[in-house]
Amino acid sequence: MRGLALKIFLSFWLIFVVMIASFAVVPPPEPSPRFVDHVQQNGLVAAALLEQHSAEACDDYLAAVEVQTHLSVALFDAARTPVCRSPGADPEAGGDSETDGILDENTVAHMDIAGPSGKPYTAVGVLQSGFDAARMRAPFPYNLVAIAILVSGIVCFAMARYLARPLRLVRDASYRLAAGDLNARAGPGVGTRNDEIGDLVRDFDAMAGRLEALLHAQSQLLSDMSHELRSPLARLNVALALARRKSGPEAESDLDRVETEADRMNELIGHILALARAESHETQAPTQLVDLADVVRGVTDDAHFEASQQHKVVDLRVATEVRLPADAQLIASAVDNIVRNGVRHTPPGSRVEVLVDRTESHAVIRVRDHGPGVPATEVERIFSPFHRVEPGRNRDTGGVGLGLAIARRAVAVHGGTIAAENANGGGLCVTVRLPLHRSALHP
Repeated sequence: MRGLALKIFLSFWLIFVVMIASFAVVPPPEPSPRFVDHVQQNGLVAAALLEQHSAEACDDYLAAVEVQTHLSVALFDAARTPVCRSPGADPEAGGDSETDGILDENTVAHMDIAGPSGKPYTAVGVLQSGFDAARMRAPFPYNLVAIAILVSGIVCFAMARYLARPLRLVRDASYRLAAGDLNARAGPGVGTRNDEIGDLVRDFDAMAGRLEALLHAQSQLLSDMSHELRSPLARLNVALALARRKSGPEAESDLDRVETEADRMNELIGHILALARAESHETQAPTQLVDLADVVRGVTDDAHFEASQQHKVVDLRVATEVRLPADAQLIASAVDNIVRNGVRHTPPGSRVEVLVDRTESHAVIRVRDHGPGVPATEVERIFSPFHRVEPGRNRDTGGVGLGLAIARRAVAVHGGTIAAENANGGGLCVTVRLPLHRSALHP
């Protein structure tokens, strides 16, 4: 438990502890029944001695009690005049009456009693130096205080969890939503909670549902448009072939230009369809073990053959053999898009370096080109669909801005991550990390 839950818990518990501790430092206001009985019994004996014998006998008795118990007892008549007392109950000067000197903070009990004749008296008990106050006062309930602190801690902990748990669910759901899981919701863990936090969770789920619907609609629109464009494009290719048969040599260059643009349109449509399929979750989490080096080697061999026509080299280095649960076709598509992106932007006479390695928990594919790199502000955006960096990586180089977006989705299907950074010495380095264990995969 941390964050808001910890703050709420500690705040509530601190309030309870302070309240309980404030009572702990204040002595109990009432004397124990044992002490009251003690003063009462000595007062009754002193009154009997006073009425049946003399004041001296009463004083002697109370003096003996004081010696034995360190408890000073004084007996007052109805006019608040002391009639007998022990030496320690001698009143101090300065009060309005003789009782004021001993009815101070040291007085722990005083009560009205009646002598054998029925005459009223007041018995007062005073603590003297050396008297065991804890023996006469009611013992402080330390066990009850400990139980109160423990129970308050449990209650505060439960309250803190109750308040903070929905916020944690919203945080986890928002993280999953940002990672591409459009089915992420926080509501199932909250139930029918009817307060402001419950309203927040339901509003979040409504927002997530709306985003899912919009993204699915966008993906479906791209897919439908791409399919609809395929038909006129096919007819355009047929018309182009017929035009070549009927035209003379003077129209050849124009027809070549038309064919080039038609090929680019066909490539763009293919990329859009691939992206639409990926974003609509038509691809599933892989279950078969594949040799990653073999998959990457097949891609780099083809890429090197094409790059060599431009005096470029694609260099593969396998640091260690890696086998992992993966869809070989998806991984090949991701690596192919990344490598071709590197080949497209690395200058002639240079190379695109591809590394296959592994850590304790992940397979690593690293692709580095020696091109112009990208501005630091654009590094995170190059994996967005149709995003192109100007002027170094623009449309004239042949890219349509979808290759890295498709690679990102293919990697996400495997529960992996893809990131880019400008390499030391120039160029862009794209790193793919794929989990080695099937339990880490998510669609």
